[in-house]
Amino acid sequence: MSYFRLQANIISKKTQSAVASASYRSGEDLYSERDEEMKSYQQREVAPVSFILKPDHAPEWTLEREKLWNEVEKIEKAWNAQLAREVLIALPIELPEDAQQELVQSFVQEEFVEEGMVADVAIHRDKEHNPHAHIMLTVRPFNEDGTWGQKKTRQYEFDQNGDILRDEKGEKIFQTVPSTDWNERETLVKWRMHYADAINESFKEHGIDQTVSALSFEAQGLDQIAEVRLERNEYQYMKRLEEKGIEAQTFYHQLNQEIRKKNAEIAQLNDKIVFLSAKQKQADVQRILHRHTSEVTAQLNEDYEKSWHFMQGRLKENFSFDAVHDQLQGLYRWEERKVEPRQVEAQITHAILNASHKAYQEHNFSVVKQQGFTSSDFRSLFTERLDAFEALTESVEKDQQTVDQVVAHAERTYRAQSLIVHNAFNELFPDIEERFAHNDRTVAYKSNVLTAIQTNDLSAIPSTHEVNQHLQLQELKKACEQGEKASEQIRIQALIRNKLGSEKEQLVKDGTDLKAIYETSVKLNTTQQLIERYEAKAKHIEQELNALIRETFPQAKEKLLKDVEQLPLEMKTTLLKHYMQQNKQTKAPTLKACLQVAKKEQSKQAMAHHAYQAKPEARFAERLGSQQKSLSHFPTGRASTELIEQLIDQAERDQHQKQHETPSPTKLRRKSKDKQLRRELGLEFEL
Repeated sequence: MSYFRLQANIISKKTQSAVASASYRSGEDLYSERDEEMKSYQQREVAPVSFILKPDHAPEWTLEREKLWNEVEKIEKAWNAQLAREVLIALPIELPEDAQQELVQSFVQEEFVEEGMVADVAIHRDKEHNPHAHIMLTVRPFNEDGTWGQKKTRQYEFDQNGDILRDEKGEKIFQTVPSTDWNERETLVKWRMHYADAINESFKEHGIDQTVSALSFEAQGLDQIAEVRLERNEYQYMKRLEEKGIEAQTFYHQLNQEIRKKNAEIAQLNDKIVFLSAKQKQADVQRILHRHTSEVTAQLNEDYEKSWHFMQGRLKENFSFDAVHDQLQGLYRWEERKVEPRQVEAQITHAILNASHKAYQEHNFSVVKQQGFTSSDFRSLFTERLDAFEALTESVEKDQQTVDQVVAHAERTYRAQSLIVHNAFNELFPDIEERFAHNDRTVAYKSNVLTAIQTNDLSAIPSTHEVNQHLQLQELKKACEQGEKASEQIRIQALIRNKLGSEKEQLVKDGTDLKAIYETSVKLNTTQQLIERYEAKAKHIEQELNALIRETFPQAKEKLLKDVEQLPLEMKTTLLKHYMQQNKQTKAPTLKACLQVAKKEQSKQAMAHHAYQAKPEARFAERLGSQQKSLSHFPTGRASTELIEQLIDQAERDQHQKQHETPSPTKLRRKSKDKQLRRELGLEFEL
């Protein structure tokens, strides 16, 4: 039966030669210009099947093995540069040799070549029971003109107006980031999953009733020890003895027999495990965490259990709440920065192609021109861009599949880990308010407190009477961070959109660079679609902030609270941030004081917006609707000095009226209703 194997490693200039590596794997004599010697190795019993695949835009000389790897060693100047990536894959022995080669070719083409790599493949069949393929890949991309590209690019930092920031010397501020995601851990995970899928698909086509998995037994949620794979000669020897009724006495056969016995014992033990009673409170945090971990994991359903084991295998010794949280945030960033924009780009490209085709059929050539086509050469341009769109769609679907699988595992594990942290913290601090019991915005703080107790870091441990105040401030801090991020995303995207809009208008006016018109149109509409997605997220966050403002200022009148809800999202984050800062230092500030700080922030934004209006791209924004026009100033809403002054005055009158009042039954009922609203919005959850 087949076993799954896909591993990747780097061939480094520090210790290796790309030419020698290619010679050894292909069985071909190659001359190394760096070493000034011929690389030659002993002939194999079975000659390797070797071939090279390249992207369309890579030069033809990349199909010459000797020239390819000598050029790689020339372009990589650093003494410790990465020369190539080698991916080693096991081939399923159930498939005939021609099907194995077809599997390798299609997998390499889809996963590596179409992503821009040149692939030098060598299939080895020296040992009949162990067919495998060595895939040497270029680590530097090629430009569209066939020249070598850059491994890393500069990512500039922008200010609120969308201009590049500069340091004290006047030089542009930037970060160096990889130009591809080929070195990302998530990319390797994607390759492994896609190769397992490719094998299983090939099995189906050949009527083989088997499947393989890229996951270990542990990651698949299986409490089993993997058996040792026997050499083919030993396997055949064991089978011959079994046919005669004799048990083989070889070392690995006996070891596998012991492994089978242990697996049977593990299955029996799993049936007999009894967890400690939750009522028996342990004296130390480690024991409390261990007990709650046992209780939570014992109740996990099949999907959660698989995810739990998957993340354990992924994080190994570092499996903890903090590690799972960091993994999940990294996956979210990957999805937000790479996967989601490409997904939107595919949708927008489809819409533009449809609109252009319809306009061409209706002889509406002004619309055709605005999207980067000409009536005379429409069909050839449309076919070329349609092919590019189909390739993009296929790539997006693969990435999305990988994201969905890995994120689902991380999210389930994070929920389970969060519940463990909540339960352990709540046991140590039983007098916390109900709304903080399972509030997701406080879970990271709770985890830090548990760690502080374990390490005896007294400065980070709240006293019993302060714990609710700390939890409230942590809840507000997390909510404000989300609000600021949402506002900044919308503002930056709006500024980029306005620039692209101005550029496209000029390109259409010139009417010469059709490719630039088309690409700018895709970017412009993609940016607008991303803005709409960010606005939907911002509205959800805004509802949550409204509920938190009510909790933070319970003495305020209903009319004032409703008026405050009309402020833009970032104005609400400003007043809540001021509340947090003052609450840490002295007593809690009033709503009036927080509104006064928001008023100052509004003045700064008004000045920034006034300066922005003088820029050329601002004229593009002026031609948009009023809602879109304001995004580069105050995302999610508009604010004025007069409105905030009215709110400040109203807050002052409310404060005088409420000094000696107690909450009425109506107020208490409303508070309870708000608590239910928070739960519906996802602030509190149950596993």
